Amino acid sequence: MKKQVQASKNAGKMRFAALMTSVALLSASAGGCKRSAFSSKEIDVPEMARIVIDSMLDQTDAETNFYQIPEEQREGMSYSSFYEYVGILNKMLPDNSSSLSFEIVTGEEKESLIWKISENTKEDYDTLTRTCIPIKVITSAKRVSDTPVYFYLQCTEDGKVYLDSQWVQSCMDLYAFSVHYFEVYKNDSVSDVVSLLPFSNVDPTILRSKEVLEEKAKEMMRFYSVNVKSAFSDYELSTIDATGLTYIQPEVLDNHLHAEERVVRFTSDASNNISVSDSITSELKTTELYLSYNGYRSIRIGDSATPGQVVALFGKPVSVSCGPVLKVETQYDGTEKEFRNILVRYRGFTITVYGTYESEDDWDGRYTRFRLWNTSRATIGLALSPNSTTWDVLKLYPFADNTDYLLEVRADGEDYELKVNLEETNETGTGDTIVEQTGTPISELILSWKHR
Repeated sequence: MKKQVQASKNAGKMRFAALMTSVALLSASAGGCKRSAFSSKEIDVPEMARIVIDSMLDQTDAETNFYQIPEEQREGMSYSSFYEYVGILNKMLPDNSSSLSFEIVTGEEKESLIWKISENTKEDYDTLTRTCIPIKVITSAKRVSDTPVYFYLQCTEDGKVYLDSQWVQSCMDLYAFSVHYFEVYKNDSVSDVVSLLPFSNVDPTILRSKEVLEEKAKEMMRFYSVNVKSAFSDYELSTIDATGLTYIQPEVLDNHLHAEERVVRFTSDASNNISVSDSITSELKTTELYLSYNGYRSIRIGDSATPGQVVALFGKPVSVSCGPVLKVETQYDGTEKEFRNILVRYRGFTITVYGTYESEDDWDGRYTRFRLWNTSRATIGLALSPNSTTWDVLKLYPFADNTDYLLEVRADGEDYELKVNLEETNETGTGDTIVEQTGTPISELILSWKHR
């Protein structure tokens, strides 16, 4: 976790300057709370912002600052909740930030911030969100993401600024859950990770398969062990409000071992149910780039193709046809070669070749597409056939559902993809029972080489 930032010797002067700047900004704001609505006991927006920021900066002053807020402007909030809340806000601050000031956000910037929160706003936070006052924290150091730090004050209809206890509690709940979530991946326990999956927007039918859930858990554990190079203490708490919080993981390896930033988002709905957007993708395995037949690998997508090879492996095709000319190449001797898609049909599956065509028995090229829809003898790789279900796919590719069962890979400079199309199932009746017990049936498999 980030160390609390200590106040500098010039903090008092800076706070005073920030306060004067903020008062000027407030007077120019059309949407802020009206100072004229306050009695002498009440504090205004700049003073409330100063109290929160001073407490973020140095939590040893939090208790004194807390009791500077009139009771009616902290809505029954306890000191312990306030202390925990400003401690969470402190975690958004960059390391080695020695001084703070602030701006009261107005205009288009305010509208943009409120709109972003409203996208996932709980029903009971709708009015609260629309009347929020964003405060931009100005720090002496930059965050890893080079983005500003914001927090939000609340405002009543009659213009009184306050700290909403429900808003603060939701922020605390979100943060506590996020800490637990990332801690689980350190425990090396499949069952513990499985317990997190219902929070990740997993299809309810998948939750019925213990094997699929365990494969998902193992893949998540592998990802956090191998790909996520940043420690939790290095994650940047990028945003937090009552509807959600966002982390940036600064160093995560992609499938090609290139380091990049990655975002994990936690959200809370109208029923205070927390969900996690921590999506990873499953990459198509290069061992699956084959059309297998009768349990044996036969041809690889992208390899050279001839009529003799196809007939020797699969027997005489039902038909062979070609499409229109797609490309013409002039040869060294001045002759021209015409390239087309050649379709070789078998019962229940087809093979597409890109190459030159003279007749059904005289063509050559490279395999570009295998399509399977009604065959028990042909499979993609050694496992997937039109008789498989989504559960079979997910046991091999635990997060294929995150990409609508489209799997891709780049190998040796070439791009390949496998598209798994699913059968439509009835929303009522016996079809549902079958899906719940075995997964959704597959209607067809299409393996393609995306040649240029």
